[in-house]
Amino acid sequence: MKNIRALHIASFNGNIGDNANHNGFRNRLKEIFYCAIEYDEIEIREFYQSWNIRNFNSSEFIDLCNSYDLVIIGGGNFFELKWDYSYTGTTINIRSESLNKIDTPILFNGVGCDIAKGASESAISKFKSFLEIITNDNKYLVSVRNDGSYETIKKLYGDRYSDKIYRVPDGAFFLETKKFDFPELNNSLKSIGINIVSDMKDIRFNKELKDGIEYNDFINSISEELNTFLKINSDYQIILFPHIYSDLNAINNLLEQIDDRYRRTRIVIAPCLTGSGSEEYIFGLYKECELILGMRFHSNVCSIAQNIPTIALSSYKKIIDLYKELNLSDRVIEINKKGFQKELSEQVKYTIINKEDIKLRYKMINENVKNESTDFYKKIKEWTEENGLG
Repeated sequence: MKNIRALHIASFNGNIGDNANHNGFRNRLKEIFYCAIEYDEIEIREFYQSWNIRNFNSSEFIDLCNSYDLVIIGGGNFFELKWDYSYTGTTINIRSESLNKIDTPILFNGVGCDIAKGASESAISKFKSFLEIITNDNKYLVSVRNDGSYETIKKLYGDRYSDKIYRVPDGAFFLETKKFDFPELNNSLKSIGINIVSDMKDIRFNKELKDGIEYNDFINSISEELNTFLKINSDYQIILFPHIYSDLNAINNLLEQIDDRYRRTRIVIAPCLTGSGSEEYIFGLYKECELILGMRFHSNVCSIAQNIPTIALSSYKKIIDLYKELNLSDRVIEINKKGFQKELSEQVKYTIINKEDIKLRYKMINENVKNESTDFYKKIKEWTEENGLG
Protein backbone atom coordinates (compact mmCIF):
# COMPACT_ATOMS: atom_id res chain seq x y z
CA MET A 1 0.00 0.00 0.00
CA LYS A 2 1.44 3.38 -0.98
CA ASN A 3 1.92 6.21 1.51
CA ILE A 4 -1.18 8.34 1.99
CA ARG A 5 -1.29 12.13 2.06
CA ALA A 6 -4.20 13.16 4.28
CA LEU A 7 -5.78 16.56 4.87
CA HIS A 8 -7.15 16.53 8.42
CA ILE A 9 -9.77 19.17 9.31
CA ALA A 10 -10.56 19.35 13.01
CA SER A 11 -9.99 21.31 16.20
CA PHE A 12 -6.27 21.45 16.95
CA ASN A 13 -6.10 24.65 19.03
CA GLY A 14 -9.27 24.51 21.08
CA ASN A 15 -10.06 22.00 23.77
CA ILE A 16 -7.07 19.80 24.62
CA GLY A 17 -9.38 16.79 24.60
CA ASP A 18 -9.56 17.16 20.82
CA ASN A 19 -5.79 16.71 20.62
CA ALA A 20 -6.12 13.52 22.65
CA ASN A 21 -8.75 12.33 20.18
CA HIS A 22 -6.46 12.86 17.19
CA ASN A 23 -3.53 11.27 19.04
CA GLY A 24 -5.41 8.03 19.66
CA PHE A 25 -7.13 7.94 16.27
CA ARG A 26 -3.82 8.18 14.45
CA ASN A 27 -2.31 5.51 16.72
CA ARG A 28 -5.08 3.11 15.72
CA LEU A 29 -4.68 3.87 12.02
CA LYS A 30 -0.94 3.21 12.34
CA GLU A 31 -1.70 -0.24 13.75
CA ILE A 32 -4.06 -1.14 10.90
CA PHE A 33 -2.39 0.38 7.84
CA TYR A 34 0.75 -1.01 6.27
CA CYS A 35 1.92 2.37 5.06
CA ALA A 36 2.78 5.79 6.38
CA ILE A 37 0.09 8.46 6.58
CA GLU A 38 1.30 12.05 6.24
CA TYR A 39 -1.08 14.57 7.84
CA ASP A 40 -1.55 18.21 6.97
CA GLU A 41 -3.85 19.98 9.42
CA ILE A 42 -6.43 22.73 9.06
CA GLU A 43 -8.01 24.24 12.17
CA ILE A 44 -11.78 23.97 11.72
CA ARG A 45 -12.29 27.35 13.41
CA GLU A 46 -10.89 28.92 10.26
CA PHE A 47 -14.26 28.03 8.69
CA TYR A 48 -16.31 29.50 11.56
CA GLN A 49 -18.12 32.80 11.03
CA SER A 50 -16.23 34.18 14.05
CA TRP A 51 -12.83 33.58 12.39
CA ASN A 52 -13.94 33.86 8.75
CA ILE A 53 -10.64 32.75 7.19
CA ARG A 54 -11.72 29.85 4.97
CA ASN A 55 -14.88 28.79 3.16
CA PHE A 56 -15.95 25.17 2.60
CA ASN A 57 -17.55 26.24 -0.68
CA SER A 58 -14.62 28.12 -2.19
CA SER A 59 -12.75 26.86 -5.24
CA GLU A 60 -9.56 27.16 -3.17
CA PHE A 61 -10.86 24.67 -0.61
CA ILE A 62 -12.22 22.27 -3.22
CA ASP A 63 -8.92 22.33 -5.13
CA LEU A 64 -7.00 21.81 -1.88
CA CYS A 65 -9.05 18.71 -1.02
CA ASN A 66 -8.52 17.34 -4.52
CA SER A 67 -4.73 17.65 -4.12
CA TYR A 68 -4.76 15.01 -1.32
CA ASP A 69 -5.34 11.26 -1.26
CA LEU A 70 -7.71 11.45 1.73
CA VAL A 71 -9.70 14.10 3.61
CA ILE A 72 -10.50 13.51 7.30
CA ILE A 73 -13.07 15.65 9.12
CA GLY A 74 -13.18 15.09 12.87
CA GLY A 75 -13.29 13.96 15.51
CA GLY A 76 -15.18 16.73 17.23
CA ASN A 77 -18.72 17.83 17.96
CA PHE A 78 -19.25 18.96 14.35
CA PHE A 79 -22.75 17.49 13.90
CA GLU A 80 -24.16 19.91 16.45
CA LEU A 81 -27.51 20.99 14.99
CA LYS A 82 -27.76 24.62 16.02
CA TRP A 83 -26.46 26.55 13.02
CA ASP A 84 -29.39 27.73 10.91
CA TYR A 85 -27.08 29.73 8.61
CA SER A 86 -25.31 26.51 7.58
CA TYR A 87 -26.21 24.51 4.47
CA THR A 88 -26.07 21.33 6.58
CA GLY A 89 -27.35 22.75 9.88
CA THR A 90 -23.91 21.92 11.32
CA THR A 91 -20.43 23.38 11.67
CA ILE A 92 -19.58 21.75 8.34
CA ASN A 93 -21.20 24.45 6.22
CA ILE A 94 -20.82 22.91 2.77
CA ARG A 95 -23.20 22.85 -0.22
CA SER A 96 -24.04 19.59 -1.96
CA GLU A 97 -22.64 21.13 -5.16
CA SER A 98 -19.30 21.68 -3.42
CA LEU A 99 -19.22 18.12 -2.08
CA ASN A 100 -19.81 16.82 -5.60
CA LYS A 101 -16.77 18.71 -6.85
CA ILE A 102 -14.48 17.03 -4.31
CA ASP A 103 -13.21 13.78 -5.83
CA THR A 104 -11.05 12.81 -2.84
CA PRO A 105 -12.67 10.33 -0.43
CA ILE A 106 -13.81 11.95 2.82
CA LEU A 107 -13.80 10.23 6.21
CA PHE A 108 -16.11 11.78 8.82
CA ASN A 109 -14.35 10.39 11.86
CA GLY A 110 -15.99 9.94 15.27
CA VAL A 111 -18.07 13.10 14.96
CA GLY A 112 -20.40 14.10 17.80
CA CYS A 113 -24.08 14.73 17.01
CA ASP A 114 -25.58 17.01 19.65
CA ILE A 115 -28.99 18.66 20.06
CA ALA A 116 -28.65 19.52 23.75
CA LYS A 117 -28.26 23.22 22.91
CA GLY A 118 -31.37 23.10 20.76
CA ALA A 119 -32.04 22.19 17.13
CA SER A 120 -34.44 23.96 14.79
CA GLU A 121 -36.65 22.10 12.30
CA SER A 122 -34.66 23.78 9.56
CA ALA A 123 -31.34 22.44 10.87
CA ILE A 124 -32.80 18.94 11.34
CA SER A 125 -34.10 18.94 7.78
CA LYS A 126 -30.85 20.24 6.28
CA PHE A 127 -28.81 17.72 8.24
CA LYS A 128 -31.00 14.91 6.90
CA SER A 129 -30.31 16.05 3.34
CA PHE A 130 -26.59 16.10 4.16
CA LEU A 131 -26.74 12.59 5.62
CA GLU A 132 -28.53 11.36 2.51
CA ILE A 133 -25.52 12.40 0.46
CA ILE A 134 -22.70 11.17 2.69
CA THR A 135 -24.29 7.83 3.59
CA ASN A 136 -25.25 6.80 0.05
CA ASP A 137 -21.96 7.24 -1.78
CA ASN A 138 -18.87 5.08 -1.17
CA LYS A 139 -16.76 8.22 -1.55
CA TYR A 140 -17.70 8.93 2.08
CA LEU A 141 -17.35 6.95 5.30
CA VAL A 142 -19.31 8.26 8.28
CA SER A 143 -18.85 7.49 11.97
CA VAL A 144 -20.07 9.06 15.20
CA ARG A 145 -18.50 8.72 18.63
CA ASN A 146 -19.82 6.75 21.59
CA ASP A 147 -21.33 9.65 23.51
CA GLY A 148 -24.98 9.14 22.60
CA SER A 149 -24.57 10.59 19.09
CA TYR A 150 -25.80 7.41 17.38
CA GLU A 151 -28.92 7.43 19.58
CA THR A 152 -29.48 11.12 18.80
CA ILE A 153 -29.53 10.39 15.07
CA LYS A 154 -31.95 7.50 15.64
CA LYS A 155 -34.16 9.77 17.72
CA LEU A 156 -34.27 12.30 14.89
CA TYR A 157 -34.57 9.98 11.88
CA GLY A 158 -35.46 6.52 13.16
CA ASP A 159 -33.49 3.58 11.73
CA ARG A 160 -32.92 5.27 8.37
CA TYR A 161 -29.14 5.52 8.90
CA SER A 162 -28.60 2.73 11.42
CA ASP A 163 -26.70 0.48 9.01
CA LYS A 164 -24.94 3.35 7.25
CA ILE A 165 -23.24 5.14 10.14
CA TYR A 166 -20.62 3.52 12.35
CA ARG A 167 -20.69 4.04 16.11
CA VAL A 168 -17.06 4.14 17.24
CA PRO A 169 -15.11 4.80 20.43
CA ASP A 170 -13.73 8.30 20.71
CA GLY A 171 -10.14 8.29 19.45
CA ALA A 172 -8.88 9.37 22.87
CA PHE A 173 -9.50 5.84 24.14
CA PHE A 174 -6.29 4.95 22.27
CA LEU A 175 -4.28 7.91 23.53
CA GLU A 176 -0.55 7.56 24.19
CA THR A 177 1.10 9.89 26.70
CA LYS A 178 4.64 10.51 27.91
CA LYS A 179 6.17 10.81 31.35
CA PHE A 180 7.75 14.19 32.06
CA ASP A 181 9.48 15.74 35.03
CA PHE A 182 6.21 17.25 36.26
CA PRO A 183 6.80 20.27 38.56
CA GLU A 184 3.14 20.08 39.62
CA LEU A 185 3.83 16.92 41.64
CA ASN A 186 4.87 16.91 45.28
CA ASN A 187 6.67 13.66 46.06
CA SER A 188 5.44 13.71 49.64
CA LEU A 189 1.77 13.93 48.61
CA LYS A 190 -0.66 11.80 46.61
CA SER A 191 -2.65 13.61 43.94
CA ILE A 192 -6.30 13.88 42.96
CA GLY A 193 -7.04 15.61 39.67
CA ILE A 194 -10.13 17.74 39.10
CA ASN A 195 -11.54 19.29 35.93
CA ILE A 196 -14.42 21.74 36.38
CA VAL A 197 -16.06 24.03 33.85
CA SER A 198 -18.12 27.22 33.76
CA ASP A 199 -19.34 27.33 30.16
CA MET A 200 -23.00 26.78 29.17
CA LYS A 201 -24.20 27.53 32.70
CA ASP A 202 -27.80 27.94 31.55
CA ILE A 203 -27.75 24.44 30.05
CA ARG A 204 -25.65 22.69 32.68
CA PHE A 205 -27.39 24.23 35.70
CA ASN A 206 -31.11 24.97 35.86
CA LYS A 207 -32.73 25.64 39.22
CA GLU A 208 -36.17 25.39 37.62
CA LEU A 209 -35.77 21.66 37.01
CA LYS A 210 -36.62 19.12 39.70
CA ASP A 211 -33.88 19.19 42.36
CA GLY A 212 -31.90 21.52 40.10
CA ILE A 213 -29.26 23.88 41.43
CA GLU A 214 -27.44 26.92 40.06
CA TYR A 215 -23.77 27.09 39.13
CA ASN A 216 -22.90 29.04 42.27
CA ASP A 217 -24.55 26.34 44.39
CA PHE A 218 -22.30 23.78 42.71
CA ILE A 219 -19.17 25.85 43.39
CA ASN A 220 -20.18 26.37 47.03
CA SER A 221 -20.79 22.66 47.57
CA ILE A 222 -17.70 21.31 45.85
CA SER A 223 -15.41 23.85 47.53
CA GLU A 224 -16.86 22.89 50.91
CA GLU A 225 -16.26 19.23 50.12
CA LEU A 226 -12.65 19.88 49.07
CA ASN A 227 -11.93 21.90 52.20
CA THR A 228 -13.23 19.02 54.30
CA PHE A 229 -11.29 16.43 52.31
CA LEU A 230 -7.99 18.33 52.57
CA LYS A 231 -8.48 18.85 56.31
CA ILE A 232 -9.03 15.14 56.94
CA ASN A 233 -6.51 13.82 54.40
CA SER A 234 -3.21 15.60 54.99
CA ASP A 235 -1.37 13.27 52.56
CA TYR A 236 -3.19 14.52 49.45
CA GLN A 237 -2.92 17.47 47.10
CA ILE A 238 -5.37 18.60 44.42
CA ILE A 239 -4.33 19.27 40.79
CA LEU A 240 -6.83 21.43 38.88
CA PHE A 241 -6.87 20.76 35.12
CA PRO A 242 -8.15 23.36 32.64
CA HIS A 243 -8.94 21.90 29.21
CA ILE A 244 -9.81 25.23 27.59
CA TYR A 245 -9.31 28.83 28.61
CA SER A 246 -12.85 29.21 30.00
CA ASP A 247 -12.13 26.48 32.57
CA LEU A 248 -9.76 28.94 34.24
CA ASN A 249 -12.82 30.96 35.26
CA ALA A 250 -14.32 27.95 37.03
CA ILE A 251 -10.98 27.25 38.71
CA ASN A 252 -10.83 30.84 39.95
CA ASN A 253 -14.39 30.63 41.28
CA LEU A 254 -13.46 27.46 43.15
CA LEU A 255 -10.17 28.77 44.56
CA GLU A 256 -11.87 31.84 45.97
CA GLN A 257 -13.73 29.57 48.38
CA ILE A 258 -10.88 27.25 49.33
CA ASP A 259 -9.21 27.71 52.72
CA ASP A 260 -6.14 29.86 52.11
CA ARG A 261 -3.85 27.37 53.88
CA TYR A 262 -4.76 24.67 51.38
CA ARG A 263 -4.96 27.05 48.43
CA ARG A 264 -1.31 28.01 48.92
CA THR A 265 0.17 24.67 49.90
CA ARG A 266 -1.87 21.75 48.58
CA ILE A 267 -3.57 22.90 45.41
CA VAL A 268 -1.79 23.39 42.09
CA ILE A 269 -3.07 24.30 38.63
CA ALA A 270 -1.91 22.44 35.56
CA PRO A 271 -0.99 24.59 32.54
CA CYS A 272 -3.67 25.47 30.00
CA LEU A 273 -2.13 24.11 26.79
CA THR A 274 -3.31 23.70 23.21
CA GLY A 275 -1.84 22.27 20.05
CA SER A 276 -0.53 18.91 18.91
CA GLY A 277 1.64 17.25 21.55
CA SER A 278 0.21 19.20 24.47
CA GLU A 279 -2.10 16.28 25.26
CA GLU A 280 0.93 14.09 25.96
CA TYR A 281 1.91 16.37 28.84
CA ILE A 282 -1.52 17.08 30.33
CA PHE A 283 -2.85 13.54 30.18
CA GLY A 284 0.55 12.23 31.23
CA LEU A 285 0.06 14.33 34.37
CA TYR A 286 -3.42 12.84 34.72
CA LYS A 287 -1.73 9.45 34.91
CA GLU A 288 0.09 10.54 38.07
CA CYS A 289 -3.22 11.01 39.89
CA GLU A 290 -4.96 8.38 42.01
CA LEU A 291 -8.37 9.66 41.00
CA ILE A 292 -9.87 12.09 38.47
CA LEU A 293 -13.06 14.08 39.04
CA GLY A 294 -13.99 15.34 35.59
CA MET A 295 -16.77 17.42 34.08
CA ARG A 296 -15.54 17.45 30.48
CA PHE A 297 -16.05 14.53 28.13
CA HIS A 298 -12.35 13.98 27.44
CA SER A 299 -11.40 14.39 31.08
CA ASN A 300 -13.35 11.20 31.60
CA VAL A 301 -12.36 9.40 28.38
CA CYS A 302 -8.63 10.03 28.80
CA SER A 303 -8.75 8.88 32.43
CA ILE A 304 -10.68 5.70 31.70
CA ALA A 305 -8.39 5.01 28.74
CA GLN A 306 -5.38 5.07 31.08
CA ASN A 307 -7.12 2.97 33.77
CA ILE A 308 -7.30 5.91 36.16
CA PRO A 309 -10.31 5.68 38.50
CA THR A 310 -12.84 8.39 37.70
CA ILE A 311 -15.86 10.06 39.20
CA ALA A 312 -17.81 11.70 36.41
CA LEU A 313 -19.14 15.12 37.46
CA SER A 314 -22.09 15.20 35.11
CA SER A 315 -23.88 18.39 34.17
CA TYR A 316 -24.37 17.50 30.50
CA LYS A 317 -26.09 14.57 28.83
CA LYS A 318 -23.12 13.28 26.84
CA ILE A 319 -21.28 12.32 30.06
CA ILE A 320 -24.22 10.20 31.21
CA ASP A 321 -24.43 8.64 27.73
CA LEU A 322 -20.71 7.85 27.64
CA TYR A 323 -20.76 6.04 30.98
CA LYS A 324 -23.98 4.25 30.05
CA GLU A 325 -22.40 2.90 26.86
CA LEU A 326 -19.42 1.65 28.90
CA ASN A 327 -21.64 0.09 31.61
CA LEU A 328 -20.13 2.49 34.15
CA SER A 329 -23.23 4.43 35.18
CA ASP A 330 -22.40 3.82 38.85
CA ARG A 331 -19.36 6.09 38.43
CA VAL A 332 -21.51 9.15 37.56
CA ILE A 333 -22.70 11.90 39.91
CA GLU A 334 -25.15 14.52 38.65
CA ILE A 335 -23.59 17.62 40.16
CA ASN A 336 -26.40 19.90 38.97
CA LYS A 337 -28.84 18.40 41.47
CA LYS A 338 -29.40 18.87 45.19
CA GLY A 339 -27.63 16.40 47.44
CA PHE A 340 -24.70 15.68 45.14
CA GLN A 341 -22.15 16.73 47.81
CA LYS A 342 -22.96 13.81 50.11
CA GLU A 343 -22.86 11.40 47.17
CA LEU A 344 -19.51 12.84 46.06
CA SER A 345 -18.01 12.46 49.54
CA GLU A 346 -19.04 8.82 49.70
CA GLN A 347 -17.86 8.08 46.18
CA VAL A 348 -14.42 9.62 46.79
CA LYS A 349 -13.95 7.50 49.93
CA TYR A 350 -15.12 4.36 48.13
CA THR A 351 -12.85 5.00 45.15
CA ILE A 352 -9.70 5.54 47.21
CA ILE A 353 -10.32 2.31 49.11
CA ASN A 354 -11.20 0.30 46.00
CA LYS A 355 -8.97 1.97 43.41
CA GLU A 356 -7.19 -1.24 42.37
CA ASP A 357 -10.48 -3.02 41.66
CA ILE A 358 -11.67 -0.02 39.64
CA LYS A 359 -8.44 0.02 37.64
CA LEU A 360 -8.94 -3.65 36.80
CA ARG A 361 -12.52 -2.96 35.77
CA TYR A 362 -11.36 -0.13 33.49
CA LYS A 363 -8.63 -2.32 32.00
CA MET A 364 -11.23 -4.91 30.97
CA ILE A 365 -13.47 -2.19 29.51
CA ASN A 366 -10.56 -0.76 27.50
CA GLU A 367 -9.75 -4.18 26.08
CA ASN A 368 -13.37 -4.49 24.96
CA VAL A 369 -13.36 -0.96 23.49
CA LYS A 370 -10.24 -1.72 21.45
CA ASN A 371 -11.63 -5.04 20.23
CA GLU A 372 -14.92 -3.42 19.27
CA SER A 373 -13.10 -0.69 17.36
CA THR A 374 -11.07 -3.09 15.25
CA ASP A 375 -13.85 -3.75 12.73
CA PHE A 376 -14.22 -0.02 12.09
CA TYR A 377 -10.51 0.60 11.57
CA LYS A 378 -10.34 -2.42 9.25
CA LYS A 379 -13.31 -0.92 7.42
CA ILE A 380 -11.35 2.32 6.95
CA LYS A 381 -8.51 0.33 5.36
CA GLU A 382 -10.92 -1.59 3.13
CA TRP A 383 -12.74 1.60 2.16
CA THR A 384 -9.51 3.44 1.25
CA GLU A 385 -8.52 0.50 -0.95
CA GLU A 386 -11.90 0.60 -2.66
CA ASN A 387 -11.25 4.27 -3.36
CA GLY A 388 -7.96 3.53 -5.09
CA LEU A 389 -5.53 4.04 -2.21
CA GLY A 390 -4.46 0.38 -2.02
